[in-house]
Amino acid sequence: MRSQRRQVILPLCLFLMLTLILSVLPADAVAEAAPESFTVGAAYLCCLDTNTVLYEKNAKTTLYPASTVKIMTGLLACRLLSDRMDQTVTLTSAMVDGVTGRSLHLAVGEVLTIRDLLFAALCGCYNDAANALAVLASGSVSAFVEAMNRESQRLGCQTTFFTNPTGMHDDAMVTTAGDVALIAREAYGNELFMAATSTPSYTIPATNVSEERTVYNRNLLLSDTSQNYRNGYCRGMSAGMTEEGGWCVVTVYERGGVSLLSVVMGGADVATGEIIPAYSYTNSLLSWANRNFGYVEVLAPGALLDTLPVGMTGISSSKADLTVPEGLYAYLPSDADREKDLSVTYTLTDRKLTAPLQAGEKVGIVTVRYGGEVVGVSSVIVEEDFTTSGFLLAMVSFRNYLTSRPFFASVVFFLLLLFLYLRLWHQPKGRYGVRNMKNRRRRGR
Repeated sequence: MRSQRRQVILPLCLFLMLTLILSVLPADAVAEAAPESFTVGAAYLCCLDTNTVLYEKNAKTTLYPASTVKIMTGLLACRLLSDRMDQTVTLTSAMVDGVTGRSLHLAVGEVLTIRDLLFAALCGCYNDAANALAVLASGSVSAFVEAMNRESQRLGCQTTFFTNPTGMHDDAMVTTAGDVALIAREAYGNELFMAATSTPSYTIPATNVSEERTVYNRNLLLSDTSQNYRNGYCRGMSAGMTEEGGWCVVTVYERGGVSLLSVVMGGADVATGEIIPAYSYTNSLLSWANRNFGYVEVLAPGALLDTLPVGMTGISSSKADLTVPEGLYAYLPSDADREKDLSVTYTLTDRKLTAPLQAGEKVGIVTVRYGGEVVGVSSVIVEEDFTTSGFLLAMVSFRNYLTSRPFFASVVFFLLLLFLYLRLWHQPKGRYGVRNMKNRRRRGR
C-alpha cells in the first residue's frame, strides 16, 4: 500500500516542481506572437539601427497616404530651407489660397518666419503652413510636388505618387506602408525634421495680423495630455487622418539604445471620446517589440574570423589573422537559437590578401543573417603589417608592362617598321637603283 502511494506521490511532486520552475522563468524566454488588429489597414515595424523588419502587415498594399505626405514635405523643406529659418516672409495668395483641411488660418500679407511655418506644418500638421513651405522651397506647389516624386523614386519607393504637399485626399495620390517607411527612415537622419516633429508644442509670436498662437503636436503619442496614447519613448514623425486614408500614425521609438520605426496606416475612424485604434495599436506593437526583441552579441570585439595567406611578401608562410574590431551585434527575437538560426559569413574586398597591408586595415565585411535576412554587418580587418617584397614587386611591374598597352603599341610599331624594311629591301629598284648599279659593274668587267 505504501509503495502504491509513493508511486502516486512522486510523479505528483515532480509535476509540481516543474510547474514552479516554469512559472519563474523570464517572460521573454518564449517570444510572443505579434498583436493583431482588424481596425488598421497596414503596419510596418523595423529596427532603424540594423534595418531588421520585425513585423509587417499588408506593407505593399496600395493605400491613400493622408498626413504621412508631410514626412516627405518636411524632409524636403528642411533640406531646402534650413539656412533660412530666421528669414521673415510675407505670405502670398499662392501660398495659402485654396488650401483645405486642417488650417492655421494664415492670411495673405501676414509676416512670420520660415521657422514658424515649419513648426506649424510639422508639429501642428497645418496644411496652409505646408503649402507655404512648398512655394518658398521650390517657387511653386507644382515644382515642389515634382521634387517630392523625384525623391521618392530615388529612395526606392515602388508605389508612391504625390499630387500635393499636404496629404489632402486625391484619388491619384497613393503609397504603401513599406514606402512610407523608406521615406521616414531618410527623414530620421535629418536633425531639423526630427526636432520639428518631436516638440510637443510650439509658440508662434504675434504677427502683423494675429495674436500669439501655440500649436500642439498632432501626434498624440507625444502631446496627449490625457495619457491615453502618450508614450515617453516616442519621437516624431507624423499623425493624422482623412476619410479615405483613415488614421495614419508614424513614429520613432527610442529605448535602451534601440531605435524602432513604426508605421500604422488605414486605421478606422472613431467618434469623439473613443479610442483611436491606430494609436493604441502603435503602442501595442512597440510594447511587444520591447518585450520580445533585443541585441545579441554574435561576435565579440576582436573575434578571430579566419587566418589566410598573404601574397607578395616573399615569404611563403605569411598569414594574416582576420578579426572583427568592434564586434557584431544583431537585433533578434529573444527566443532566437544562435546555433541554428544564425549564419555568419564574410567576404573580402579583393579576392585574396596581398601586401602591402597595415594593421587595422579593412579588407572585407562580415554579415550575419537570421532567417535568410541580413541583421548585422561589420568590418573585417588584418591584425598586423605586411610589407611587399621588392623583387616580387619588380617582377609584377615587369609583367604588367609586358601586358600593357604601351608595350603592345611598341611591339606593333616595331613589327610595322620591320615589315616596311623587308618590303623595300626586296623590291627591285629603278634604272639607277642600287642593284642595277651592281649589275652594271659586273657586266663591265
